[in-house]
Amino acid sequence: MSDPKEPVFRMDPSTFRVQDAPRAEHADVSSETDAVTEADAGDAAESGAPAAPRPRKPRRPVRWADLIVSSVLLLLLAAAAVTASVFGAFLTFASDSCSPTGCNFNVMTIGIWVAVLSPWVVFLVALAGSIVMIVLRRISFWIPITAFVLMVALWLIGAVLVWAGT
Repeated sequence: MSDPKEPVFRMDPSTFRVQDAPRAEHADVSSETDAVTEADAGDAAESGAPAAPRPRKPRRPVRWADLIVSSVLLLLLAAAAVTASVFGAFLTFASDSCSPTGCNFNVMTIGIWVAVLSPWVVFLVALAGSIVMIVLRRISFWIPITAFVLMVALWLIGAVLVWAGT
């Protein structure tokens, strides 16, 4: 069996850190507790004990106007994605005037898929980016605006590809 005098915890007592009480700034003479804490601090630094954690930075305040504007713009971006996808599907009617040998259906198909799917990809990326920026409490209203411009540009690229295939 084990010796009853043997300590239960085998850690070195000098590794335990106790937060010091605040000292009076006007005291000219150091007390015994000051000498002990200075000696303990030196022992802790030599023993490799972890330093006290740094205080956390204060979090940024929530910008309610930015949160509301970003949410409304994301809803409008979702409506724009639906509209762009529907109009992208209407681009299939461009093939009505084609003869079996007159049009390049591969280019037209790529253009239709770009016009139908790219708005949703842009919307999902903008949604994720806006959520990240809102959680980090940074300004995020510019993300849906930029995404709308990118959505229109990609839809136009798809429409140009459909037009090039006819």
